[in-house]
Amino acid sequence: MKSWLFLSIKDLSKRKKETAMVIFAITIGVVGPITTTAINNGMRDAFVGNFIDVVIGHIQLQPNTGEIVINKSDSTVEKVRGIPGIKGAAPRIISGIEFITKDERGFLNIVGIKPSEEERASTLVSSIERGEFLDDKDKNEILIGTSLADEFNVDIGDKLTMRYRDEPTQQFDIKGIISTGTWDFDRFTIVAPYKIVQEFVHKDEASYILVRLENPSSSKNYKTLLQQETTLQNVKTWQELSAGMAGTVEVLGSISLVTSIISIFVAAISISLIIYTTVKNKMRQIGVIKAIGARNSMILKIYLAEAIFLGITGTLIGTVIGLFFINILNRNPIIMTPVEGVKLILRPWISPLSILAADIAILITCVIGGTYPAIIAARTNIIKAIWGG
Repeated sequence: MKSWLFLSIKDLSKRKKETAMVIFAITIGVVGPITTTAINNGMRDAFVGNFIDVVIGHIQLQPNTGEIVINKSDSTVEKVRGIPGIKGAAPRIISGIEFITKDERGFLNIVGIKPSEEERASTLVSSIERGEFLDDKDKNEILIGTSLADEFNVDIGDKLTMRYRDEPTQQFDIKGIISTGTWDFDRFTIVAPYKIVQEFVHKDEASYILVRLENPSSSKNYKTLLQQETTLQNVKTWQELSAGMAGTVEVLGSISLVTSIISIFVAAISISLIIYTTVKNKMRQIGVIKAIGARNSMILKIYLAEAIFLGITGTLIGTVIGLFFINILNRNPIIMTPVEGVKLILRPWISPLSILAADIAILITCVIGGTYPAIIAARTNIIKAIWGG
């Protein structure tokens, strides 16, 4: 074993409490930025992501100007699904209907979906609050939002009477209650099987086609591609469908980035000061090592090895603990109710790239904090180093 490595291990083993404290500080410094970034990401998705992923999609194919439905919508859906980079596509029919209860009546939107296709085109299936999601074989079963259920005091198993224009009323069974986190959708929209809505509102083709991308940020590129691949020119990106929401995504993303940078910076400064002070207190020890013939390069190697060991150990432990906390929060998500009847479910998440960036930043800080005072000490006169300790 190299002498500098032996001395490094020996020094760390002699100062077990001090070593443990430094590792603990680094661990906390890593856990903070990771969990902060994950919570910010989850909050952004809770406020914005559901509206895009459930209601409007990453891209919408809409009827050409002057038409109310997409002609040959099924074949268009099949063509769209075959394009690389598209996770799913599903047709939807939408229309206004009248609903009737014992005490009152009003108007709602009814959306017809194909459940098996919808699962790949949106995250609607994951918004089930209670009950079950629709099945392709369902007939008169429907889904309603939490706000609508609370407003009219109805629940799973109850029946809802609806009428399209002046035609006879029809009854539908409530199969599930959904909570998308979007008040308008949860309060004014009923979801039903595609074929049932076709017959109910007399529309043979889709009102629009919902498209889900593997990379939502590439929506503008896919807009041009879809216009070329289909006969449809009214192709709208999620940015166009909700300009205000797109701005909110960018703002929340910027806040998340700035918060993460600040967290890493604060942690880095704290860790650097702790390691700097630790090495600075070893000035006398460094002087003794120089007195017995150690070169400056050897001293640097000793404390560089210590800094790297402390940094890697604290970073690994911090990353594991941070991911453990994130996993717990995912299993037990934070539920917020900004408006009565609307539930926002906050599920923290963090990308591997963000974790890597935080870990590297902390590790570099540890190395700088450990080697800088060692460089100063190595260049210090032996007598001064010994008396300086």
